[in-house]
Amino acid sequence: MDCPKDGAKLQTKAYESDIEVDQCAECGGMWLDEGELEKIQKSTEHDYGDELREMPPFATRAYEMARQQAAADLCCPKCGQEMTKKEYAYASQIIVDTCLSCRGVWLDRGEIEALEVFFERSKSNAAEIRKGFFGSLLGFFR
Repeated sequence: MDCPKDGAKLQTKAYESDIEVDQCAECGGMWLDEGELEKIQKSTEHDYGDELREMPPFATRAYEMARQQAAADLCCPKCGQEMTKKEYAYASQIIVDTCLSCRGVWLDRGEIEALEVFFERSKSNAAEIRKGFFGSLLGFFR
């Protein structure tokens, strides 16, 4: 497959949990076949503790989202169809290019790491919410 950004050949490499992804050596972008992003989301091989302690760069990400939305649509490296841009999970501030035909996802350089931090932060927030909710229920019944 060729990179949808610069036309370079994508190289297959192992990512977390031995998930095979296709990466561009030129631009650093990454192609994920259907289901691979979900597998990466479930694995926790990288430590993003430092990033989780930092305040998310909301203003920088908002600017980057606007820039990416204004860019031309990419063609899918797998099936050649035009991909659509959308914010992942409607709260991540990370734009991903998705092929509606083969369900693959194109991630620009750094987006996989940003998504993994988002996944970890979401898990942590969900645990805190559950802890607070169940704690308040216990207090209610005492």
